[in-house]
Amino acid sequence: MNQIKPRAGKAGGIDMHFEKVIALLFCFLLLGCYDDRPKLEVPPVYKPPSKFVVSKGYGVGFDFFEEDFNYCFNSEDLDWENTKDTFYVVLEDSVNYMMSLPIDGYEAEIYMLYPIEDVEHLDETRADFENCVEKYIRENMSTVYDLCRKKRPVPQLLGEKIRSFLVEGRLSIISTPGYGCTPDLRMFYFDGEKYHYFDMIEPDCFDNEIKKDPRIPEYIEFYNEMAAFITQDFGACRWDNFGNRDEMIRECGKFNWRWREKYPDLVK
Repeated sequence: MNQIKPRAGKAGGIDMHFEKVIALLFCFLLLGCYDDRPKLEVPPVYKPPSKFVVSKGYGVGFDFFEEDFNYCFNSEDLDWENTKDTFYVVLEDSVNYMMSLPIDGYEAEIYMLYPIEDVEHLDETRADFENCVEKYIRENMSTVYDLCRKKRPVPQLLGEKIRSFLVEGRLSIISTPGYGCTPDLRMFYFDGEKYHYFDMIEPDCFDNEIKKDPRIPEYIEFYNEMAAFITQDFGACRWDNFGNRDEMIRECGKFNWRWREKYPDLVK
């Protein structure tokens, strides 16, 4: 009787396939280990040296903020030099904010210095454009104050930190000039005889050496708390939200070629 010869065992086929897979993996690993192709390395972002200093109002330029404040809010009441018993805080974010806090109180008054879009590219017509915009904004100053000024209580712990950093002589943190890391948080206080300053660059500008200092976590925490407190609830503070947007664009667009491109239905 003819016997049926068994085919090659299935197990044997699996063993051979498995061995091939192992061999291929070994080759890939070997090639990977001995790959002499140049590796692309991402260069570290350069952070200019940071240092603790006794602040003398480094790069403060508070007169700039005073001028900006008076322009935005049609006011000449702000007197940086002679206002005592008040803490002043300036935060430079994507837009600028100003805060005042009585030294013996816990209610802060905060202003967002709203920007007007498409100004930086203007040259000869910038003054005409800004004067035109200012005229229309001043017609609705009550709305400007409602949207761009906030009075809110300062948490007691944050108020104590402000006093500590400003009055008790905490060192400021600044960076080597010329690298875009100017102080973003600036505070000053006039006690009737002399000024007290505190200036701090944003934590993203800290170099690796200063990050090793044990004082740094407290500084970062203070910066983040101040920024979060100052910038909250200003989403509606925009030049185009003051009540006469279309009229402003129609009249002031003739001094701004970019507005003519962006709002062709309004600017003729």
